[in-house]
Amino acid sequence: MLQMLVRLYLTVAGLLLCSFLLVQQVFPYVFPDQYGESARQEFVGELALLRERLAGASGEELRARVAALNRVTADRYRLLPLSQLSALSAQVRDDLRRSDTASDHGNNDRHHVYLRLRGGEVIQIGYDEGDFPIRYIAYFTVFTMVLLGLMIWLQPHWRDLERLRDAAARFGDGDLSARARLRGGSSIRHLCMYFNNMADQIGRLIQSQRDMVNAASHELRTPIMRLEFGLANLADTLDDRVARARVHALRCDVEELDLLVGELLTLGMMERNGPLPTLEHVDLGALLRASTGVSAEELRIRATTIEWAIAPGLEQIAVEPRSLGRAFSNLMRNALRYADSTIRVSAEGDGAGWRLIVEDDGVGIPAEDRRRVFEPFYRLDRSRDRATGGFGLGLSIVRQVIERHGGEIQVDGSPLGGARFVARLPRHQPGPWAGRNRGEGEELDELEHSFHIQ
Repeated sequence: MLQMLVRLYLTVAGLLLCSFLLVQQVFPYVFPDQYGESARQEFVGELALLRERLAGASGEELRARVAALNRVTADRYRLLPLSQLSALSAQVRDDLRRSDTASDHGNNDRHHVYLRLRGGEVIQIGYDEGDFPIRYIAYFTVFTMVLLGLMIWLQPHWRDLERLRDAAARFGDGDLSARARLRGGSSIRHLCMYFNNMADQIGRLIQSQRDMVNAASHELRTPIMRLEFGLANLADTLDDRVARARVHALRCDVEELDLLVGELLTLGMMERNGPLPTLEHVDLGALLRASTGVSAEELRIRATTIEWAIAPGLEQIAVEPRSLGRAFSNLMRNALRYADSTIRVSAEGDGAGWRLIVEDDGVGIPAEDRRRVFEPFYRLDRSRDRATGGFGLGLSIVRQVIERHGGEIQVDGSPLGGARFVARLPRHQPGPWAGRNRGEGEELDELEHSFHIQ
């Protein structure tokens, strides 16, 4: 709010200042006749008294009378001899010839009125438009009142904009129920209404898409199981080696489809459940070693080793162990898929939280693709593509789990030469999280039981 207030105030104050300068410095030259007549009317009484006081005086007596007047008026009057009249402006000289009085605006806020005496001498009366300190105090008061008015006017607008910004931020972070609620007289209520309508439409579209994917995935469970069992039975009845090989290839395709449906349902469950269920204190090192999802046989076949670097102080970390284990397993299988020979797992404290690092010595991920690898179904065009396995959903699930723990994950280059995934998570207190609809562990149990038929 302060930045907006300063900008608005500087704009208004600048316009006011320009207006003051325009009126004071430019208008007298644009409207000289009007200003001159106004000054003469203002001094008509003083000029009459001055003419009467100086009537009949000349020479030294005239100068003496003017000096006596100046002693009580702070040198307000000045006697101009005939030799100095040529220095006056042509407009002043013309006015003096016509009416014996004239005025000019002068400079530096000092103005003059002129009175021509019967002897031809001219009395110059100097005056200010106002006392200097008082005028600037008045200006300061005006600008202060403008500032207070802007603050009073801006505060409700800023409050409503903050509510709208907060709703937009929550909606952008995935809270599809976020809406902006403003008072009825708000000046941005129409903007709020358009935002809420847009959010409603986007929420319906996203929810419809999720429901369709989840429904399709659930409907595919039964035919996939039937295909799996049918192909297994068919393979047992065939004697031809070529036919058995083809059936085996078909079973591999069905298993791949089975895994894809499982990933889809897991991702949908992560997006649907919102906050995490109950958090538990776990030994992080033990949890990670038990959740690699990689067997010793796979490591032997791929000639790959896992290096562990679990820092002390992580023996009592509050997490949801099942979902975090699933995320870590996805990271490990991703690393195993692309590593040449080494996978390194690190965990350490990080200020008020902790971080988990999984890196490999493979080909790495190009910088321009690192922000998109967590998007569903995103696969790289180079060596990290579907030819090496995967559907582009594993890392999406990882991001969902990390974010639901209140953390964040990013990928960069590893000193080993490959990719390095760094997850930063806060330290939570164990206990239930609000907003739980269904136990995440129950859904993961069901998914693992239904979709990982080997």
